Amino acid sequence: MARLNHYMAYLRIAVDQADEGRIAGNVFSQRLKEPIRFTDAADMLLQIEDVLDKQDFPRAFQRKRTFGKEVRPSYEKEDLEHGEGYMDQETVDRAEGQAATFAINVITRQNTTWQGYLDWLDGSPRKAYNSVLELLAMITEGIRAEEQARAKGTTGETEEAEDATAENAAAGDTAAEDAPGE
Repeated sequence: MARLNHYMAYLRIAVDQADEGRIAGNVFSQRLKEPIRFTDAADMLLQIEDVLDKQDFPRAFQRKRTFGKEVRPSYEKEDLEHGEGYMDQETVDRAEGQAATFAINVITRQNTTWQGYLDWLDGSPRKAYNSVLELLAMITEGIRAEEQARAKGTTGETEEAEDATAENAAAGDTAAEDAPGE
């Protein structure tokens, strides 16, 4: 059994719906036994915060720390030892959202917020965030960019087809002008 660490603890977010700033989907991670279904961004953040608190990883800086006998937290702490029942790496890596897919890595929880990295998993460089609000802004911006790219891709194909039709028509007109005997 492996102990949970930052590399295993990342959260893969599979967004299945993205409509006018509202997102819905599932959260996958080796730190979970089953995917977490969320209906909007606030729901996603609250459920992830609940997991972070229950597992006490990473530990929130506002939690009391001791160097002697451990004081039991006021919440039920989940076992961080991984064994049967937790998602495996392959399951997490295969998770894809219909609208977007990205990974969140929460490295620390200072000043009652999160700090870590956001990775869009598309080859672009990962971005650091220093608060949940900053993370939410990055997610919103990224999903809007993906929606625009998807819309441009559809529009771009239509425009290309229209341009090709116009070029063929122009070529046909030129061919008719060049035809002998007319």
